[in-house]
Amino acid sequence: ALIDDAQWVDRESLLALGRALRDLARAPLCVVFTTTPRPLRPELEGLRTRLRRELLGVTVRLSPLSQDDLRVLARWAFPRYSETELDRVVRRIATDSAGLPLLAVELFHAVALGLDLSTTGAAWPAPAKTLLDSLPGDLPDAVVGAIRVGFRRLTPPAQQVLKAAAVLGERVPADVLGRATALAGPELTAALDQLEWERWLTFEPRGYAFLARIVRQVVERDMVLAGQRERILQAVSA
Repeated sequence: ALIDDAQWVDRESLLALGRALRDLARAPLCVVFTTTPRPLRPELEGLRTRLRRELLGVTVRLSPLSQDDLRVLARWAFPRYSETELDRVVRRIATDSAGLPLLAVELFHAVALGLDLSTTGAAWPAPAKTLLDSLPGDLPDAVVGAIRVGFRRLTPPAQQVLKAAAVLGERVPADVLGRATALAGPELTAALDQLEWERWLTFEPRGYAFLARIVRQVVERDMVLAGQRERILQAVSA
């Protein structure tokens, strides 16, 4: 059995699942929970503490795909690419996806389906446009859909901050995001912390930036109205 995004399951259902695992501890049953570090759910933490003591199980923490992992995928997706061409596509996918498996795999599919290598004889991306050109075709529906669902699960302040970050550029200081959204103090801090915990944004000395560039593209294109964009820009320039 698979319980995906268990952090969003209601309390009563999680408690019932915990009791079922206890009662069926000796049954030939495998249950997989997928969850994120935030928001914290006491029911899931309680279940985790029972592993190896009352229940047979392990906790597996998944990390982003490394450059080596992406190169393996690239060899599978583009068996006719040269080593230099593989290097280019791996760098591009790493930048756009931040190594997030769903985004990386779907981007590889999009590139593979968007080019007919037998007729073009060229690899994507072109050497002079490694980090600038667009995908050869529309973004995959799986990527867009996953980003939209995740966005709608954010708190309203976090959604505001993410929209502002998408409009304002690569690196945006916290105070600029505050001006753009009219958020301040604990409300702004909580929104930024949520976005960092849930791996939408990453913090650097120069400000906050999207972890995966493709996510910024979708948020800016699909989540920001023309009027919202103008208000964000006016608030920052005032």
